[in-house]
Amino acid sequence: MFEIHSLRIGELYIPQGGKLHRDPVHVWLVTDGENHILVDSGMADIKRIEEMLKVTGWGGGHDALRAKLAEHGLAADDISHVVLTHMHFDHADNTDLFPNATVVVQKSELFHAIDPTPSHRPYFKGHIMAELLSRKRPKGLQLEDGDFELLDGFRVLHVPSHTPGMQVPVVTTARGRAALVSDLGDHYKYWFPADARATDKPTRYLGDTFMAGPIRSESERDWIAAMQRVVDNSDIVVPAHDFRIPMHMPTDWWAIPDSTEGDLCFTEPQPSDPVSF
Repeated sequence: MFEIHSLRIGELYIPQGGKLHRDPVHVWLVTDGENHILVDSGMADIKRIEEMLKVTGWGGGHDALRAKLAEHGLAADDISHVVLTHMHFDHADNTDLFPNATVVVQKSELFHAIDPTPSHRPYFKGHIMAELLSRKRPKGLQLEDGDFELLDGFRVLHVPSHTPGMQVPVVTTARGRAALVSDLGDHYKYWFPADARATDKPTRYLGDTFMAGPIRSESERDWIAAMQRVVDNSDIVVPAHDFRIPMHMPTDWWAIPDSTEGDLCFTEPQPSDPVSF
């Protein structure tokens, strides 16, 4: 049985529709006490993000990851695998911090990063791709082509949607299977679009389905089918960019938050918010 720790390593402040959209950046530490696996590796430090994308925020980079791992008594060398849900800049940077780990990615994701659909061009960064390609195979880089089981109780589903190589780990804990869905619905509103607990703008006609995200390489039908497949193979979903996700599973365990309270997406950052590590 595994435990899962959601590690908030930073935040992006993105102008959107006249408002400031706050985007928390999470990675997940999955451990059974002997095996320590990182799902996603997060974004670069915020200074580099500002240079690349002209958006601000806090955290990111090696220092943020080291600090969060240290809270759990771990160092970078203790991580055996880094499983990348996809290769966008806020999920797949910092792999160079883990030279002794095996980075796991879908072949189709690597190919798409090299030649992405036009709308994805801003999200793939050359230095991330170069770091992965420099790793020795198969010890440093494990390329997969479809579903696979990394370890007993750690299954990975290949679900083309947000990107062609999107993959979702489904991790068995003492209370059930948690799907670390990342950007396959990065907010609870995509999974429960008609539920007022998930969103302050529930959409009634979507009560029997899901909502596909705006950034996608596949069709809306493919995306919704991918979400259904994940739901059919898990007990809860854990989105990447929602403030309300469980932080320690299985101690924290819910399929949907109690309410929209705590969803800080469009709240102003406060002086007490972290600014660095």
